[in-house]
Amino acid sequence: MSSKNPKRQDTTSAAQRKLETLRILEAEGTVRVSGLSRRFQVTEETIRRDLERLENEGAVVRTHGGAVFNRNREQYESPAVQRETQNLEEKKAIVEYALSLIEPGDVIALDASTTCLHLVKQLPNRSLTVLTYSLAIANELVQKTEINVILIGGYLDRDSMANTGIHAEKMVESYHVDKFLFSCHGFDLTRGLTEPSEAHVQLKKKIIEISDELILLTDSTKFRRKSLVRLMGMEDLNRFVTDDQLPQEAIQDLQDMGVDVIVVE
Repeated sequence: MSSKNPKRQDTTSAAQRKLETLRILEAEGTVRVSGLSRRFQVTEETIRRDLERLENEGAVVRTHGGAVFNRNREQYESPAVQRETQNLEEKKAIVEYALSLIEPGDVIALDASTTCLHLVKQLPNRSLTVLTYSLAIANELVQKTEINVILIGGYLDRDSMANTGIHAEKMVESYHVDKFLFSCHGFDLTRGLTEPSEAHVQLKKKIIEISDELILLTDSTKFRRKSLVRLMGMEDLNRFVTDDQLPQEAIQDLQDMGVDVIVVE
């Protein structure tokens, strides 16, 4: 069946539509093809393909004329839009302090974490250069014209809305940054920082190599959480910004390692 608007041109990227569609599903539980077509100014065929991809990922169940949020999904990694609302108050406090660490003229790198996404939303429009592999972060910075944005290209990881892979790693090698602000899936005093994705770890290791200062932005709920792939040891951090629920003994151990631990309330 042909679209009601066969000549309509797509005006939003698939990544942008995915993020917004998931936000609507989280809030309302259901979406309609016709409604999304009007909202994004794209054809209904485009929306059907979007929903098919989301169904293949386990995020939705398609219905006649639309889709519903799949709240019974299993073994589905939370997309960035879902992680964005987790531990929100802690992230806000961490981000507020992290902003004070960024100075005019800095060249900074940001990972694809939702903490860094919150950070760029609050980042003033001033003279900076931001290197990132996150499409969501780059998109957030589009309107901040004083900030130079270097978007690393590569293989698109749709769950995190980020580019990874060997081409991304090689591109990173061409740069140098003053500060790398990043988060992690879990951290442990013995195991260090860990992530579920090897591709993300390999790219972040490359960014670590080109960075003068390593600044971890992570809330205390990730303490003692261990994931599949090790990124680095805690002792290799320069600064660690976290919330006040991290045990005092852990803070002391980190300080003994030479890490500057900043606890925010």
